Amino acid sequence: MRIAVDAMGSDRAPYMEVHGAVLASMATGVEVILVGDEGELKPTLAAYRKPHRVSIQHASEVIGMHDHPVRAVRNKKDASLLVAMNLVKEGKADGLVSAGNTGAVMVAARRVLRPIKGVARSAICQEIPTTKTPALCLDLGANVDCTARFLCEFAEMGMVYSQHALGVENPRVGLLNIGEEQVKGSEVLKTVYASLSAIDHINFVGNIEPSALYEGAADVVVCDGLIGNLVLKTSEAVASLVSTLIKRELRAGLITKIGALISMKAFRSLKRRTDPNEQTGAPLLGVNGTVIICHGASSAKGIMNAIYGASRAVETGVDDHIREGIQKLRDTAPGLWD
Repeated sequence: MRIAVDAMGSDRAPYMEVHGAVLASMATGVEVILVGDEGELKPTLAAYRKPHRVSIQHASEVIGMHDHPVRAVRNKKDASLLVAMNLVKEGKADGLVSAGNTGAVMVAARRVLRPIKGVARSAICQEIPTTKTPALCLDLGANVDCTARFLCEFAEMGMVYSQHALGVENPRVGLLNIGEEQVKGSEVLKTVYASLSAIDHINFVGNIEPSALYEGAADVVVCDGLIGNLVLKTSEAVASLVSTLIKRELRAGLITKIGALISMKAFRSLKRRTDPNEQTGAPLLGVNGTVIICHGASSAKGIMNAIYGASRAVETGVDDHIREGIQKLRDTAPGLWD
């Protein structure tokens, strides 16, 4: 198993990528190919006595966070992201991890790897903490304007990823909406509700409101990219706010400080559940190859977990299962393609 890592993408590249790659190779035995400026990567990697199965592939250019995605992908042919993406296309790597420019990752994936046959739009997904088990939410920003077909494809792809990569048996699929009733929402959402309700192989549990999302009412939550991105960023912001307020209150006096010490284990557990670095990155579903997107501020642990997530998706054949699922969707809901 070989995973290519865009080693120049994150806010603190290449240290986090190198450290994460070494941790992943030690913990899982996965071979990691660090793609980027060899002059920077070699001395960083040399700091580790036993880099295990970590190698370097030189790339002379970098796509920055503020680069225009389409222009950067078109003009920077030797960028670390493009070189890593081509390793996947050529079969020299089984998957890709990048903490770089998300827009560029999406553009490069569609141009280099190409969409899976029958998939109209690829989608970014990620687990959202709930009071029960995490819920896989998609799309999280790849597609702002969605048709009913796009959303039904997201449901299919999310169900497949949840079942095979995350090990959820018969995942419950919910449609994020402003109310539970079938008549709520836009005409597109009403069409999606009717379509998913008629598809036997999808365990559709109907519309769910945001409160139900966080209560764990569904294992897979479907929405357009605008709403999904707002849900993700609001969740992160609220988690940060709650953490700040708790810390402030716990410093207010001696008694609360003692209480904080007693509750430290619970606080650490809460932090783990809400920390993006504890997750296996954000998969880009619907392209011919495993692509995992990480936050630009990812820690080495975040990179390590994303590498694990990529290897897990490859091992369980997620792409092949998506191909089968999309064909089954077309057979059972042909009206979506009219």
